[in-house]
Amino acid sequence: MGTQRMLGRWLIGISLCWLAACQQYDFSVNERVVYSPRPLLTDFRIEDPALRSCIEQAINDNKISSVGELQTLDCSGAGVRSLNGLGRFSSLSWLNLGGNALQDIRELVALLELRSVLLDDNRIEDASPLYRLPALAVVNLEGNSGLRCPAPDSWVSLERLTLPRHCR
Repeated sequence: MGTQRMLGRWLIGISLCWLAACQQYDFSVNERVVYSPRPLLTDFRIEDPALRSCIEQAINDNKISSVGELQTLDCSGAGVRSLNGLGRFSSLSWLNLGGNALQDIRELVALLELRSVLLDDNRIEDASPLYRLPALAVVNLEGNSGLRCPAPDSWVSLERLTLPRHCR
């Protein structure tokens, strides 16, 4: 009796592992679909190929099926030049765009949930699109040598602000 119980548990374990490995496929028993995964998000338009590729990778890695599910995005050192279209992902709360070639960050004004944004080592001159983001707590603008230094009272509320050397 103990051997049958152990064999049954083993088969259940193997079945669960098999199902987990096939999470992007429909699973059928006797020609009836018993499991169908949610489709991954594809309904978005991003002009910059590097940003689009980064977002697609995040969607695939995290099995994102709706725009609101994407809350963190790391596109550091990806060669991103434009943020056009990123505003659609308004649920982003953490964003790393450090080490890219960004100049214009106006698209970020739509990210009202944004708490942390890393924009170090870009070509940003104007940080004003970030000034009134209500949830923003952490901003890194270090390494943007052409940045017009913001006045200390420019920000709604910040816990940590890192500016380029010429602004300190």
